[in-house]
Amino acid sequence: MLDNILRIEGGKNWYEFHIYTDNEWVAAAIIVALLLSILLASTLCYYLTRWIMIMIVNRLARREENKWLRAAERHKVFHRLAPLVPAAIVYSSAPLLSGISFPFVAMLGRPLAILAACYMVITLVRAAIAFRDSVEERYSHVPSSSERPIKSFLQISTIIVYLIAFIAVISILLERSPVYLLTGLSAVTALLIIVFRDSLLGCVASIQLAAYDMLRVGDWIEVPGYVADGEVIDIALNTIKVRNFDNTVIMLPSYVLLTNSVKNWRGMTESGARRVKHAIHFDADTIRFPDETLIKRLQDDARHPLALLADEDVQRNTNLGLYRLYITAYLRTHDSVRRDMALIVRQVQTSRPMIALEIYFYLDETDWTRYERKLSDLIDHAYGVVPVFGLRVWQKEKSKAVE
Repeated sequence: MLDNILRIEGGKNWYEFHIYTDNEWVAAAIIVALLLSILLASTLCYYLTRWIMIMIVNRLARREENKWLRAAERHKVFHRLAPLVPAAIVYSSAPLLSGISFPFVAMLGRPLAILAACYMVITLVRAAIAFRDSVEERYSHVPSSSERPIKSFLQISTIIVYLIAFIAVISILLERSPVYLLTGLSAVTALLIIVFRDSLLGCVASIQLAAYDMLRVGDWIEVPGYVADGEVIDIALNTIKVRNFDNTVIMLPSYVLLTNSVKNWRGMTESGARRVKHAIHFDADTIRFPDETLIKRLQDDARHPLALLADEDVQRNTNLGLYRLYITAYLRTHDSVRRDMALIVRQVQTSRPMIALEIYFYLDETDWTRYERKLSDLIDHAYGVVPVFGLRVWQKEKSKAVE
């Protein structure tokens, strides 16, 4: 009688056994106990695994050298890995349900295993995204992060993770090998290239920009034709965000920086000097060799412009030549002018009825406000001493230049 109610037989191995019963209530009780056992084991293993994992991580993260581990702990990477254990228990327990002959219960085995496998894939994706965020946060504190941004690479890795997860989930749902899906995917590659053309171009452009160090966050760039003249504030996979000097923000496709001419002012910033190139136009009728009156006026001037010139220069040069030599000597002795870089005061050709003198030098200032202030002071001085040399500045509005 008892054998009809419940009979347990062993299998070939010690862990294999079979339970037989003719009583529906006993069978139902066994199934309920089995389901509760799976649920209880999954819950206990989840909390136990999470507690052990977090305890170990917290202890290791206290060390100063484990900054990357602390970043991963802040983004809850290990919290998101903990559900893998109960999902694996459910997946391993699914064959037990498939072996039950009780109505409808055996049908739950395969769907439960498929759902558990899909959940494990999703759990791994969530942990991978959290790990990516922790890498981005920790790398932002590295001194070279502004010079070598990795945001575009992280976004590429995100796309790869999602693509792998998508193929894995579809393979699990269809119960087919991923190779089968990849073979079918190759047939629509041309269509995907057309649909995701901008994303593919941006992906390739971002890799080239990062690999060749062509652009960094904080660079001042100019992109003709795109109203972009300002500081780079973000470099993403498909777009470059630029804040213009009028505080407007423009989004540029990444491939634009490879297919168009772009001026990057980073070299100027790194050199610590900025170029000055300014032309002063003189009335040709005022250029002459200095006479005694002019020389005496130059020598008696309160600013003493001749103090910077040698006597032979005064005797053999025109008043424009003296002015050119004086400006050169003045700039060479100025504290704000870089002496280790080019400093030239020269005549340039012009099609107008005037003489053009170009002043070319470098200031030891890259900040925009301070640069403009120093530049204005030097140019003001260059214009201010023009009348002292008996010269007149040419003005377009008048038929003749004025004093």
